[in-house]
Amino acid sequence: MNTKRLKGEIIAKFGTQTKFCEAIGWHRNKVSKMVCNKYIPDVDEAEKIAEILNLSEALYIAIFLPRSSPNGDVLAS
Repeated sequence: MNTKRLKGEIIAKFGTQTKFCEAIGWHRNKVSKMVCNKYIPDVDEAEKIAEILNLSEALYIAIFLPRSSPNGDVLAS
């Protein structure tokens, strides 16, 4: 997960992590751990983050799937 990009999007939209926490309804500690790469959101949490930040598909991929598949899979075109 690209935590720097995630933090940047949070700050760009909400100004502070605290305001983001209030908007998404999560405890500040959870978000802090997430942007410090000590907690990885599950699929449902990633979806909620994408919705509240209004992430494009490309930005979602850049944040939550920044690396290629470890087994060499390629996206179908």
